[in-house]
Amino acid sequence: MSDNRLDNLTLDEDSAEYTSAVKIDSIKFKNYKFFYGDFELPVNGKNLLVYGENGSGKSAICKALELLTQNSFVDFDKNLNIFAADKNAEVEFGFNNGKELIITSDLEEMPDHVDFINGLSIFKPMLDYKKLLKVHYAPEVNGDRINLYYMFRKLLNDYPVKVNDEKIKLSSIKDFNVYFKALDEILKGEFLSSINSFLKKYFNADIFIEKFEFKTEIDEKSSMAVPIINLSIDYKEYLIDKYHTFLNEARLSALAISIYMVAIKKLLDMLETDCLKMLVLDDLLISLDMSNRLKLPEILKNEFKDFQIFFFTHDKELFEIYKDKMDWEKYEIYLDDSRGIPMAILKQGRSELERAKMFYAQKEYDACALLLRKGFEKKLKSYLTTAEQRNKNCEELDLAGLIGRAISKSSGESENILQKLNSDRQHILNPLCHIHTKTIHSEELGSVDIW
Repeated sequence: MSDNRLDNLTLDEDSAEYTSAVKIDSIKFKNYKFFYGDFELPVNGKNLLVYGENGSGKSAICKALELLTQNSFVDFDKNLNIFAADKNAEVEFGFNNGKELIITSDLEEMPDHVDFINGLSIFKPMLDYKKLLKVHYAPEVNGDRINLYYMFRKLLNDYPVKVNDEKIKLSSIKDFNVYFKALDEILKGEFLSSINSFLKKYFNADIFIEKFEFKTEIDEKSSMAVPIINLSIDYKEYLIDKYHTFLNEARLSALAISIYMVAIKKLLDMLETDCLKMLVLDDLLISLDMSNRLKLPEILKNEFKDFQIFFFTHDKELFEIYKDKMDWEKYEIYLDDSRGIPMAILKQGRSELERAKMFYAQKEYDACALLLRKGFEKKLKSYLTTAEQRNKNCEELDLAGLIGRAISKSSGESENILQKLNSDRQHILNPLCHIHTKTIHSEELGSVDIW
């Protein structure tokens, strides 16, 4: 049952290796936002992949991680669960260096013993689809063109710059003309080429940023000077000013992801001391098609390999696809409102084979066989291309058809394994998945090569 020979059939890349930097080991909640009473999320210093159905507390976990980017907690009492009015809210982080951080309404600012967290307030590694939308959907419009000034001002608030040979934060510049010039130099000098390279490398994009346009205009209503940053996009050698009305959602999302991820990397590179490196992605890929969604693990492995990644989604299909793409703890969170007070049910996101082993140990052989069959089909689909998974009429092949296709493109030991599995499917897995009178012994089930 420990035979992993079938792994030779997969085309997935190996999981990335991560350094021994400080990582989050656990997150514990007590009466915090959605979480009534005590709730623990074991992370074990690994990346975290979470599927959460609507209203199950997924967003509350993201908000808790965002606390690590703050310096002050004066309004923390607002996070108290509404069903626990007489108790205090609490979030506790445990780190793999033995340190702990307990956040309550009594904590006013970040304590000194977790100084390795300080850098998070600089590069603010929180990214969701709402932030991405600011690149192409914003209330600040200049002549039907998106004004990105306010987005960049907030994003690069703590970017280090030199003014009169003094190193300060961008937001510390009080003279607007000096500030605007410094921001202009950052975007045009350090960001422009990096964003375009990111677009080309990971999205094979047929667009790139031609230029950032800086200007100020007088607002007719307020008579105040309004700072403006417009974006001009080159699409197949055509210059597009109103890109947000022309490009499709996939291109716009690729553009936004590239801008934000380059910014996070640039801000982190500017830090002079090491800090906890994490990246929190919450329902980031809503508008990306599946081909672009599959590129994100590659981005994370290449650009953020020494980060601890927290990925949250309400898309179960995406969760199932991503489970095997990286090395992470996997959880599913569901809503339980059967007791009057909404509660979270935490379920470990085990693979079909891991769950099959549990049922095998419990002698639940029919459930074991069903999961083995599902796991076998999933493994075959990772080996076959999308076109190979369909017949000449573009209809999806059943398991027998998938095995036939896989055998036809295999040789040597892989072909022998598949031939054996095809026999096991017919004589062991199929009977156990249906009503049958045939006696099948545990040794037979245990001999199936999918294990």
